[in-house]
Amino acid sequence: MSIRELGNGIVAFLFFFCLLAGLSSAEEGGKKIVIAVSPCSDVVLSFKKFHPLVTYLQAETGMEIKLVFPPDAAEFEAQIKNKDIDFAFQDPNVYVKFAPLYDQNTLLKALSLKGGVLQSGAVVTRKDSNIKTMKDLVGKSVMFGSKLSASKWVVAKMLFEENGIDIDKDLAMYANGGCCEDILFNVFLKAFDAGVVCDHFLDEHAKKQRELGVNAQELHVIATTRWVPTRVFSARKDVDGKIVSSFDRALLKLNSSNPEHAKILYSAEVGGFQQAKDEDYDEMRALIGEKKAR
Repeated sequence: MSIRELGNGIVAFLFFFCLLAGLSSAEEGGKKIVIAVSPCSDVVLSFKKFHPLVTYLQAETGMEIKLVFPPDAAEFEAQIKNKDIDFAFQDPNVYVKFAPLYDQNTLLKALSLKGGVLQSGAVVTRKDSNIKTMKDLVGKSVMFGSKLSASKWVVAKMLFEENGIDIDKDLAMYANGGCCEDILFNVFLKAFDAGVVCDHFLDEHAKKQRELGVNAQELHVIATTRWVPTRVFSARKDVDGKIVSSFDRALLKLNSSNPEHAKILYSAEVGGFQQAKDEDYDEMRALIGEKKAR
């Protein structure tokens, strides 16, 4: 194990130890509201991203909250059906699979950092790699996002198909990586020839890139995926209506023009929230072949 890996392990351990120590009294006080979040496979980084939002929600609703990170769609479904989770913040491809299990009258959609309701993935390579087009990726290695990600996996695969590339046959190898930070770092260090990150990441996260030691000037985007809806915040069908309303009000209250709110939103990589309807995701259903429940 390298010094860096050892250091990261110690930081992660201390981070979770402090969290557990701080939450122990709340655990003893009664049931927590459980929010499931689609992780980018790196649970520690995912927790750090959403911790400010959880702290805000606890203050606004007066409820204790526990974050969980189901690793795949099967675990997401099991936790919803077993009533182990109360809310889910997931990509649209995950939402449409389990839509009948949610209260569809109280849906919220996350806004992008620029205030939009759509997102896409971006294929990033090093400028000195001589990879200029999608066709140049044949025989190369690519790091995608989590298999729960709409933009970094679902439509990213489609982008390769549209360019005549079978990821199982035509690439030297591919992997499902962690968050955008990890993917970008692997491309920068030449561990992978290309990576798929969120469309906003390269331009809007210069600070995070500097913390990683990544020089964004050495990277470029060679292609972007089609647009898909942003993440969906949904409540399990039988969660108490007053609780659902309190969480929805708190999320809708977040305003990026408020400096304190802006910090919370930036950490969670969202620009705010707005009300949504189930039919907003019919195109997503069509894209992945998911039939609408009647």
